[in-house]
Amino acid sequence: MEKAFEDAMEARKKDRPPVLWAVYPTGTMAVSVTGAACPLKCSHCGGHYLRHMVDIERLPDVLQEKRPKSILLSGGCDTSGAVPLLTHLDEVAALSRRLETEGRGFRVNVHPGVAAPEAARAIAQTASVISFDFVLDDETIREAFHGKWTGRDYVETLRNLRSGKAEVIPHILVGLYKGRLKGEYDAVDFLLKEGVGRIIFIVFIPTENTAWQDYPPPPPEEVASLIAWTRTRAPGLDISIGCMRPRGKYRELLDPLAVRAGCDRIVLPHPRALREAEALGLTVIRKEECCSFDHI
Repeated sequence: MEKAFEDAMEARKKDRPPVLWAVYPTGTMAVSVTGAACPLKCSHCGGHYLRHMVDIERLPDVLQEKRPKSILLSGGCDTSGAVPLLTHLDEVAALSRRLETEGRGFRVNVHPGVAAPEAARAIAQTASVISFDFVLDDETIREAFHGKWTGRDYVETLRNLRSGKAEVIPHILVGLYKGRLKGEYDAVDFLLKEGVGRIIFIVFIPTENTAWQDYPPPPPEEVASLIAWTRTRAPGLDISIGCMRPRGKYRELLDPLAVRAGCDRIVLPHPRALREAEALGLTVIRKEECCSFDHI
């Protein structure tokens, strides 16, 4: 791994600024268009993370109270793998325009799932940025999402989303298949060939009361190896570690390794990662919105 880290840092120096962005996303509010409901009940999530989001029905009042700089518009997926966003997009856009006249507009990060072609193109014209979970492995799709769609559907959705004005930022959930890597390298390889400029890596979290609660997350070294391989393949790529990853000891181990693997930014980084960055000669800069907005 030491050689892989050395190669990754050498590649980083060629095309990336000497900065680690430490992201503390207090300026972004997560909003669900389905409340706490999700028909899919995915094996790794079970709708658990929707409980911490603001229900779309409460959005105007909560915006008045909290005044975020941006929102993440997400929700539970329907049985086709899509988040049912279309009925809310115009409403959210109008709300943002109205508040902008009062000096407190907000940007919108949309999390669409496997959107149908027309929906994908509409989202691409409305969102500020698009966070798109990208999976190629068909067995993972079947077992994690209980889905009848395939990796080809993710490819088509990606291309449709990229047809509009919004920047599409693929997210790769490392260890999605029961905590094991299965298809992540192929997914990165495909995305690089598609010419994407940014990738955000997130990590499987064993979540209580889900079907996969007893599977451990992938070893931090395996996640860091994937990041280092990606950096070496693509020196100019913008690489992030997102907010979804295990906390505690896991972050203490992973986050400094991610820095050494050539990562550009980390959401809620462990202090050891900040010390590692400084030891490597990187300047640590704090950001306060979702990492999808923080383009270098």
